[in-house]
Amino acid sequence: MKAKDLLSLWKTPDNTRLTAKQTSIRFPVHIAAKIAALCEMYPKKNRTEIIGDLLASSLEEMEQSFPFIPGKPFGPDDEGKMMFDDTGPGKRFRDLANKFYKELENELGNPEAPDLYSNLIGHKEE
Repeated sequence: MKAKDLLSLWKTPDNTRLTAKQTSIRFPVHIAAKIAALCEMYPKKNRTEIIGDLLASSLEEMEQSFPFIPGKPFGPDDEGKMMFDDTGPGKRFRDLANKFYKELENELGNPEAPDLYSNLIGHKEE
């Protein structure tokens, strides 16, 4: 989700599940002012929804910026191009996100949660 997509998203209802535990954070004053401005501009969205959406957008962009470091090949795709495992920071991020996602889902009473990310993420041979 791109930051520009948030404006249309904030016009719709939010059915996001929240964690069982609350997290308290302090923001720099200039960030808090901008969040307050967005809260006033979009009164149907609460502060948690706005901050969550902003973080989701930023995390998605950051994840896409992780460099791909090719590992073992795991087979050709439908076009016959070889696919390689990612062994870089993106893989570590996805593995850790899967770990913490399962822990958080377990706290919500879902001990059989699937992975947040598939293990079959790789890149094609160029």
